[in-house]
Amino acid sequence: MSEQSTSLDNWITSAITRQLPERRLSLSLEDAVALGGYACLEAQAFDIPIVFSLVDACGHQRYFFSQDNALLVSHSLAFQKAWTAVALKMATHELTPLVQPGAELYGLQHEKGICCFGGGVPCWSRGALVGAIGISGGSVEQDLAIARNTLRRFSSEHFILTSRKQPDISEL
Repeated sequence: MSEQSTSLDNWITSAITRQLPERRLSLSLEDAVALGGYACLEAQAFDIPIVFSLVDACGHQRYFFSQDNALLVSHSLAFQKAWTAVALKMATHELTPLVQPGAELYGLQHEKGICCFGGGVPCWSRGALVGAIGISGGSVEQDLAIARNTLRRFSSEHFILTSRKQPDISEL
């Protein structure tokens, strides 16, 4: 292969790489603040004081807040929901039927730190798990709606985050 051909190959590869969207492997502090802001707006729409937790892909809490008058139990549940979602790479509401008596994961609900209430969703970006959020303060349905709407709002303003590795069309 000639030097000119190699140079052209390098130029083409470089041009293609510059055009590909960035693959995120983590959420920045700015991303965490934005997600928290959207969660606040969603909680206000439901008129519910919430606790918000964001964990990284290793389950370490990176961002947390509690709104005034949030339930005391929500402080631990928000983190547990986020941690469970990243630890199992699935939304916590999807775990609930799997831990019922006779189901394939029955007993897992007794493991330390596992939370089977809806409101914890993993955050996937282009097939990479980048963390998870946990919302606690309302009913299971309200917490789940706030979490989903938070990801939806973030995705429309920043970059796409989905709750599944292979998102449904409705998540995009």
